[in-house]
Amino acid sequence: MFLKYLQIVNYKNLKSTRFSFVEGVNTVIGENDSGKSNAMTALRILLDDTYYYNTKRLKENDFSDSLENWKGHWIILSAVFGKITSEDKKTEVCAGIVPENEDEEFLKSYIKSGEDDIGVISLFIRPQKHVRKKLSEITDTAEFEKERRKIKISDYEFYYTSRAQTDFTNNDIYAKIVGDLENGKCSNPDEDDDSILGCKLNIADVQDHISVVFIDALRDVASELGKPKNPIRRIIESVESLIKESELDTIKSEIVQLNISISKVEQVELVGRKINEKLLDMIGMVYSPEIILQSGLKDDINSLSRYLFMKPSKQNDIDSLGLGHLNMIYIALKIVEYEINRTRELINIMIIEEPEAHIHTHIQRTLFDKLKVTKDYTQIITTTHSTHLAEVSEVKNINIMKSISSNSISMQPSQGLDEFGKQNLKLKNLKLSDCIERYLDSKRSVLLFSKGVVLVEGDGEEILIPNIIKKTLGVSLDEIGIGLINVGSVSFEYIASLFGNERIRRKCAIITDEDVQIVEKESTFYKAEAEERGQKRKDKLTKLYGTNPWVKSFFAPHTLEVDFALADTRANSDYISNVIELNYVDTDTVERHKKNLKSGTEAKCANTILTLAGNMGKGWYATTLSNYIDNATTIPKYILEAIAFASKEVISLDIILKMIEYSLSKYDGNTVIDLKKENKEIKTNDEKNEIIKKFKSEYENDVVTKFLREVEKYCKD
Repeated sequence: MFLKYLQIVNYKNLKSTRFSFVEGVNTVIGENDSGKSNAMTALRILLDDTYYYNTKRLKENDFSDSLENWKGHWIILSAVFGKITSEDKKTEVCAGIVPENEDEEFLKSYIKSGEDDIGVISLFIRPQKHVRKKLSEITDTAEFEKERRKIKISDYEFYYTSRAQTDFTNNDIYAKIVGDLENGKCSNPDEDDDSILGCKLNIADVQDHISVVFIDALRDVASELGKPKNPIRRIIESVESLIKESELDTIKSEIVQLNISISKVEQVELVGRKINEKLLDMIGMVYSPEIILQSGLKDDINSLSRYLFMKPSKQNDIDSLGLGHLNMIYIALKIVEYEINRTRELINIMIIEEPEAHIHTHIQRTLFDKLKVTKDYTQIITTTHSTHLAEVSEVKNINIMKSISSNSISMQPSQGLDEFGKQNLKLKNLKLSDCIERYLDSKRSVLLFSKGVVLVEGDGEEILIPNIIKKTLGVSLDEIGIGLINVGSVSFEYIASLFGNERIRRKCAIITDEDVQIVEKESTFYKAEAEERGQKRKDKLTKLYGTNPWVKSFFAPHTLEVDFALADTRANSDYISNVIELNYVDTDTVERHKKNLKSGTEAKCANTILTLAGNMGKGWYATTLSNYIDNATTIPKYILEAIAFASKEVISLDIILKMIEYSLSKYDGNTVIDLKKENKEIKTNDEKNEIIKKFKSEYENDVVTKFLREVEKYCKD
């Protein structure tokens, strides 16, 4: 049995989302404050009996950040377990969470066909029955709101159920069981539907059979190991019964002798006598008890275990080790503790927050691979920021967090991925998920963390595009939140399949060449088949992703190198002229190429560019060219559009103002807008928007204005 799904409704920044897990090691990735830790806390609230959570610990800010008024709303946490076999169901506790009658619609969306039975445990943190009953009887909206304002945290209850086959992330379901509170309607608790909520459950009966171990991200290893209840002591407590009786007797005998020896130390006896003398002085001989001072080391192994400590074999103190080694030791200790103490037969879950903390990248991969060996006896859920851990994770094991305003959702990149591969990419003997797993190295797995993604086909685009954006807009792609991935081919359809409503809901722009031939047919660079391939590629991508709101293709009419030169023969050609001078020694050759570049036909210009890039290699050409471009560079339109599309959801007002400030600096101070002066007065978003509006009006042809127009266009779409 293993945890297959976790539904979370109205808990902190997780308004309504579902996590998907598999056996073995699972990875939850996402940016800071995206809700990874909140999800793990929610799981512990539901299943971990050592994390006791009730109305005394419940706080107002535990309710969803997006609720205008938390009062009356419910927090819902629901775990769906998979792979419950007929043998498992023979146990009373396991049989108690398996639905008596399976809901086909629920199973269709939650469980693949052919799997064993499911089990469900749910927690509803909701107002007590009398509170809901009173609200449900009020028909006047004003009176309802007045009564609702009286609700306190202490009016809430923790109600556990089993067997619920309900998608609680469905807004209609939520409205049915809770009501429309904002419009003065509360559901009648007398009409609570067990077919939706499930059967009442004594959670203690189940939690006794569930083991949850939590390793915090903010771990002070040296401090943890120094605590009385450290992992070492808990391990020794667990193996105490296995120690031979003869060994225990020997230890006890030696401790008795040690206590006697300590007590007979002259200074110790002297202190005891002085205490007795002081008592006699204070209360007299009749009332004064006679005391002695003696050693009282306990002789049981449980007490002795607190004095066990770890240290490096060649050093005197564990504090001499670095943070990386300490973290690895601590994780190893927790896993050993878990292996020894995993006595709960129903399910064992280990939660590790940021296992990569302070650990070298190569060791991160090794550690993660070794964690997989625990698959036979436990399920591990890790949260991470590490692209290296993402690299060694399987796509089906990953949940990606995405922040939307004050809410976060969980996305599963493997959802329906293999089916997409079979139906649309005609993959017969290969699984698309397997192909992508092999493809996503630590560099390319950046796409799992980025807020927007741009896929390019080669080294030239990978090198030149980030530099063009930085030089012209004044911000890097990283600042905008865009990850640029070099696919290394034109097979974009495989990687782009990760993006969509079912999987990763982030913008993915594809930049590729249409390869329309511009050079003369007699030229060595003329390739009719390239133009045919370009058209087929365009047709394929349009067919696959034309209706996908998250994926859009942008085509260079010819190739990056040619279209950069043709974008503005006055400005961009000057940068290319510098590269020509650097690459060629012969004066006549330099002048001929410069002439073709600036005053020749498009065909001659293209021929010069292709010759130059061919001689140097496209990657090195792009690197060299990047050294010369500046803020006067003209961005090819298709690149500008692609970056605008990818950044549609993530670009902020502050980033835009930074672009404007950078752009104004090239006007040598003679600007209509004095941003330094106005910045002191800018406080609200309305004031920021007013500055942006003013800039766009006064500088219509500025590259920042052109970029913002493209962003606005996609926002309207």
